[in-house]
Amino acid sequence: MHFSIVKINPPDAPPAHGFDDAIFPLFYALRRLGYRIEILLNRVNPASRNIIFGSCMSPRPTGRMLPPGSIVFNLEQINRESKWCNANYLTHLGDYQVWDYSPANVSDLRDIGIKATHVPLGYVPEMTRLGSDITPQTDLLFYGLITERRQQLLDALLKRGIKLLATQEAFGNLRDSLLAGSRLVLNLHNYTPARLEVVRLGYVWANQRPVLSEREAGTEVPEHLEEACFFAAADELPDMAAKLLKDEHLLGQQAEKGFRAYSSRPMEEDLARIVGRRGFKSGGLASPVENQSEKAPTTDKADSVNNKDWQTAQDEAAARNSRQNSAPPEWLITGDIRVS
Repeated sequence: MHFSIVKINPPDAPPAHGFDDAIFPLFYALRRLGYRIEILLNRVNPASRNIIFGSCMSPRPTGRMLPPGSIVFNLEQINRESKWCNANYLTHLGDYQVWDYSPANVSDLRDIGIKATHVPLGYVPEMTRLGSDITPQTDLLFYGLITERRQQLLDALLKRGIKLLATQEAFGNLRDSLLAGSRLVLNLHNYTPARLEVVRLGYVWANQRPVLSEREAGTEVPEHLEEACFFAAADELPDMAAKLLKDEHLLGQQAEKGFRAYSSRPMEEDLARIVGRRGFKSGGLASPVENQSEKAPTTDKADSVNNKDWQTAQDEAAARNSRQNSAPPEWLITGDIRVS
């Protein structure tokens, strides 16, 4: 096995669906590069290169408990206001190789002595799933954690008379139906300064839905995404939304611009520069395990795993996790990171 994508979701925590928007394109990009991939829930594969999502969800994610060569993929904004970016989590990042979607995060981590590799979250064709045959019932859609700051911004939009739907729980088929039934998608920062929320927005752009995004001084926006959204400062959002919702042609144009901008950076191409294709090649990612018995897979050998789609891999991960009491894994996260 060449890569194991590991999602940490402690049993007493809500479902960590938010990580799926990064795992999904990574899964398909690695598969296109010729690697064999599996998805694991709350366990690692000692014989594989493990890419960990959700380390921040463990109360004390410290100590060298992961297999050699493990990669922690950080999706948290490195910000003092973030409850996740505490001393324990930063110590954990310092113990392993780190991948990060944000150049600003990479820079901020470097300033505190943590080396991280910028791995942009880009487009894969499997993200494009929605049609345009549904008549929208909602003018403006917001989905995401509704914090006090975001609630104030949502209240301002409602006072402007905008038909707004806001929800904290929008994943899978529910999100698909909400996106298909909305004319415009709203993106709000949780705190500032912020990084443009590309983890959440990638799926929206890939399905050609127009986005109105908050943008404040200091908001990090990748250069190729400068035209992917309508942008406005927080206090300008109500007027901007009202104006845009009067112009269906403009909304359609922006949906196409967002898709073009996002799809101009296929994740496969960026990832190939980091890991190489079909195994650990010169200039790519070094093999983490000495005397590793498993060589880079040939195309035929990889097919049995690589032909599995996202849903199959997810279902198998859930099934393995449900059997953990009768067949304990080599490594299990139950709140704290520990070896079982």
